[in-house]
Amino acid sequence: MKKIAFLLFVLWAEIASGQVTYPPVTIAFPHVVAGGDPNGPHYVTLLQIVNNNSASTTAHVALFSDSGSPLAVLFDGQGPQSTIDLQLDGGQSRQVQITINGPITAGWMEIVYSPCDALTTVLLDSFSGTTLVSEIGVDPAFDVMSATDFAAETDGVLNTGIAIANPDTAAAYVLARLWDPNTGNVLAGNALSIPANGHVARFLTELFPGVSNVNQMRAKVSLDSCSSSACNLAGGNGFIATAVRINGDQLTTIPVADRPEDGNQVRILPQVAFGGPAGDLNIKTVLYFTTNVSTGVFGAADIFDNDGNPLPASADGAAPASSITFTVTFTVPGNRVTRIVLSGDDTVRSGWLRLTLPETAHLLVSAVFQTFAGSDLVSEASVLESVPLARGLIYLKSQSTSQDVGVAFVNPQPSPAAIDLRLLNRNGDVIGNQQITLPSNGHVARFVTELFPQLASLPDFDGALSLHGAAIFAATALRLTGAKIAALPIASNGMYRPAINTVRVTKTQRSPAQISFEVDVADYDSDIVTDFSTTVSGVAYVDFGDAGYDYGPVKIDGARLASQASGTLSGTFQPPNVTGAVPSGYPAVFYIYIFDSAGNRSNLLAIPTKF
Repeated sequence: MKKIAFLLFVLWAEIASGQVTYPPVTIAFPHVVAGGDPNGPHYVTLLQIVNNNSASTTAHVALFSDSGSPLAVLFDGQGPQSTIDLQLDGGQSRQVQITINGPITAGWMEIVYSPCDALTTVLLDSFSGTTLVSEIGVDPAFDVMSATDFAAETDGVLNTGIAIANPDTAAAYVLARLWDPNTGNVLAGNALSIPANGHVARFLTELFPGVSNVNQMRAKVSLDSCSSSACNLAGGNGFIATAVRINGDQLTTIPVADRPEDGNQVRILPQVAFGGPAGDLNIKTVLYFTTNVSTGVFGAADIFDNDGNPLPASADGAAPASSITFTVTFTVPGNRVTRIVLSGDDTVRSGWLRLTLPETAHLLVSAVFQTFAGSDLVSEASVLESVPLARGLIYLKSQSTSQDVGVAFVNPQPSPAAIDLRLLNRNGDVIGNQQITLPSNGHVARFVTELFPQLASLPDFDGALSLHGAAIFAATALRLTGAKIAALPIASNGMYRPAINTVRVTKTQRSPAQISFEVDVADYDSDIVTDFSTTVSGVAYVDFGDAGYDYGPVKIDGARLASQASGTLSGTFQPPNVTGAVPSGYPAVFYIYIFDSAGNRSNLLAIPTKF
């Protein structure tokens, strides 16, 4: 609740009496790059947005340089300018190309959405003239992190780049450390000072030049926020970060996530692929496991095919087996990385991987998909373990001859499960429906043009794919451009989230504390309520200023919204932890958001009131 508490504190000072406020939502991308010789090596950043709300929204896009000053670029050839406002109607999809007329320049990007956030994707494209050399997806950051760990590798052609951005208006300090792969002790540390709105991007070999074997190692890298430039105490403002694996001329994002205290016992990678003729197209999946546990982590990795049966694979060149048992032993304080390379025979096979641990543990699981032409690396893409989903949304960009999006679905449940797919065009119109049913432990990986064959004949398509499961599922999305692959994020909300247009406090009660309210909502797909349930779920907050705040779930009768695309809901919220009477005339700020029947969350609204 730290993030919400900060939000409420800020808004308390900004909301005028009686004024409805739409708290903005900020996301950021810790690394963007553009510029270079258009006839030689150069970079282009692609910004892709799907407004998955039942209302229009505005994205205020701002780019910053290493120093924190505005970074001027061209948006779809227009500029140069460091900011742009993009307005998208509900359901609309849009791609914006970011370029620079000048040398290759890196920085970071912040997007402030109001009144609703939207699915946002960033791709970094590396070109040699008109030839696409490599493409990577950069995951959005929804909040700052205090610490993170990830696996890094170097050798003759392999290096790891680390990008860190500071979205705060004060300087940030980050301690980067490299951990000995043999002992688990710290090999080297580097305290980084990042100016307000600043950015730093360094290769591993540049961050730790004094380490004797830094050009040939596989090790854990940690980043920790510090409270001062000396980096001798934890704290500080936090940071956002990503890492990029450079393998020859191929780039691969290494997803970076906030350091967990432990983690789930079961982890899922929705896609693994391996095999193919050694002299032709062949594929490998490289698994990375990173942990802080001083005594080591062990578990079993089981691989399943499309029908949920064991899928044999070769682990690090061993004989094919569908179950890989691995144990990594650590010397205190731990901090090791292990790698497993999955390969196969002359037939390309795909499936999914379930990792089972004996107990919860700090373990980061990721995979790199490698495509080869003979022994030559053609492309790589990297993904983290999947977050379980009930719904999802993917930005789609396809071209009949050169571009497609592949999606892998997994049903980890003990019984068959169906997933409903909706194809939407750039205006948000539904132009196709499909349902896939997976057996227990089943898997399917398909290109969108296979799921919706009508796309194959279109020269250029922008839109979205909405996913909704009857039960929890896992999914991974990969974009294929020519022979290059890049991971795409899957938003945890589906299409047409409900939008609250306004909120009114109709009555307050001091003892017990209670607020009666009305909200005017829009819901383009009319699924806030269903024939099976007319109850609308939401979450309400009451900020009492210096006295603190309280929040809790709220249930609303939505019968009036059955089969309606808009209407008014009314309800009552009683703060669960407020005891005694609220003083007469005491000011407060009331906040609310709701969910539709598919679990999609609306935007957040606020209004001042008095008891």
